[in-house]
Amino acid sequence: MKTKKRTLHGARFVITGAAGGLGLALCAELGRMGARIIGFDADPEALKAASAALQQEGIDHHLQLLDITDANAVRQALQGLDVQPIDGLILNAGITRILPFREMPFEQFVKVFEVNVFGAVIFAKELIESLRSTEGVIVGISSVSGFAPLMNRTAYSASKHALAGFLETLRSEEPDLNVLVVYPSFLQTGIRSRAVNDTAAHHKAGELSANAAAARIVDAIIDRRRRLYMPFQARLARLVWNIFPNLYIKLMKKRA
Repeated sequence: MKTKKRTLHGARFVITGAAGGLGLALCAELGRMGARIIGFDADPEALKAASAALQQEGIDHHLQLLDITDANAVRQALQGLDVQPIDGLILNAGITRILPFREMPFEQFVKVFEVNVFGAVIFAKELIESLRSTEGVIVGISSVSGFAPLMNRTAYSASKHALAGFLETLRSEEPDLNVLVVYPSFLQTGIRSRAVNDTAAHHKAGELSANAAAARIVDAIIDRRRRLYMPFQARLARLVWNIFPNLYIKLMKKRA
């Protein structure tokens, strides 16, 4: 028996990292399907630009400045929303640091985990009951480096492993929730250009645009999928890592 597709018209989605490349693309894609967008981001200028873009498209939205690593601030921000339940939570906010481990300050390693893991956990904890009441969806943006290594990204890779492990386990505890874990390869989202000491912040061959990625993620939400690997290279990477890990590492070093 086929699973009933999820209806997005009138659904309320909370999105972290809403003003970034993929975040804004997700806001727009969901909004075009009639979803109400409640977005959070730590970049005030990007939020203004994102709100203007969504307003131009006539998308119903509320964007707010927020430090997602501050549990009290998150709690207050979510309590400040109206009392209608939430239908979807997209854990998109993320940062990276591109440095060999021996050169990375401990404080930067911690910061990556605060944003990529604990920020996601804070939102999930605060909204879990609301999502249970609507049999909603939690979407986590992990990475190919959430199941395999990525050179010079020890903090990022470890944090994406942790996020994936958290969400894959949460799914087993909450059978009424749809938990979708997204494992993208390189995306054109701008995260590399914001990374510390990144001297190669240019698009790589085979990268997927933020708009194309958002469209695939929204399709997966509608279809109630559990995992999404994109583009094709991500699924291939999983296969190679599982069967030929030494080959994977050799190829990864060439691309990193």
